[in-house]
Amino acid sequence: MTKPRKNVVYVAIGRVAGAELAKNVSPVLNDDDNLLLGPSSAEPRRHPAVRARYWGSSPSAKLDKELARRRGPAICVALPPTPGGLLSFCRVCASAIERNRAVSVIDLGRELLGEPPQGPDPAKAIEADVSEVLRRKPPMAERSSLEVALAATLWHLWCRRSPVAFSRFCASGGRLHPQLANLGRYHAGQFPRHVGQVVLLSRFDELVLRELSREWLTPLDMFVNAMKARTGLYDWFTHMGDLYLTRRLLEWARHGQGRSVERREHPGEPSDMKRWSFRWRAGSEALLDALPDLRIAPPVPIGGAVAYDAGRPWVCRFDLRGTPYLSRLGAAATRDPLA
Repeated sequence: MTKPRKNVVYVAIGRVAGAELAKNVSPVLNDDDNLLLGPSSAEPRRHPAVRARYWGSSPSAKLDKELARRRGPAICVALPPTPGGLLSFCRVCASAIERNRAVSVIDLGRELLGEPPQGPDPAKAIEADVSEVLRRKPPMAERSSLEVALAATLWHLWCRRSPVAFSRFCASGGRLHPQLANLGRYHAGQFPRHVGQVVLLSRFDELVLRELSREWLTPLDMFVNAMKARTGLYDWFTHMGDLYLTRRLLEWARHGQGRSVERREHPGEPSDMKRWSFRWRAGSEALLDALPDLRIAPPVPIGGAVAYDAGRPWVCRFDLRGTPYLSRLGAAATRDPLA
């Protein structure tokens, strides 16, 4: 980014990056949508409608309109070193390759590798001061047609009704991008696990529901407890935001008329993290040991797939290296996801 270029549309992932980027270049479109949460569509004109239904509004309406154009100038993405940033970049590439638009990147994490993920959880998101990085005016580098095609392929896999190919790509393609392993663990961690002969809650749901008790707890209480105990739940929230904890608990409490999780509202509290309290319904703690029926859990739309879908029972398994991957319940487990 040594100097602004003509006929380029700049995309900033997050408003902080957008505000800093706009001091030097124009036009800048903000991507304020966390694609790690909720459904997505590979169709550029359908995707905004899917996202608006999930959020109740359109988080990135101007960017959606730009990516749906039949023709347009080159696109440059200010790319943070996060799984969500990688996914947003892949969506841009999918649109660009269909419309013959060049794609460049301002790398906001060139010197930040972060910790590689260990076990079933994604590693904590890299904390980077994107404003400071952009003030150093990092260079803008055009991506090759092969790199754009690979990113576009990953987006189309993310949007498939079957999550299997996306999961296995992430499990086997870690050398292609430093955030693929994190993204794969995040993705697989939203699906129920099949261990031996037992179906368990998803890794994320297990971490959330283990914070419940027979006493009423607010999401803020649970969040603080998880941080103190270092359960790994905090690392998840660095990717999805802490407010998702309340959303997921409300989904559990509303599902099946709260037969597993009970809720209580505190209308005077302005914060969603304190407005609700939750607790186990008596006897429901057994869900932590086994999930007898996928329909007991509220479904989770993620990309083009749905976790806990009894009609399409995708489950998470682990290969010999401990890397999670997805397959259909009832299908034979493979010793290695590439087998």
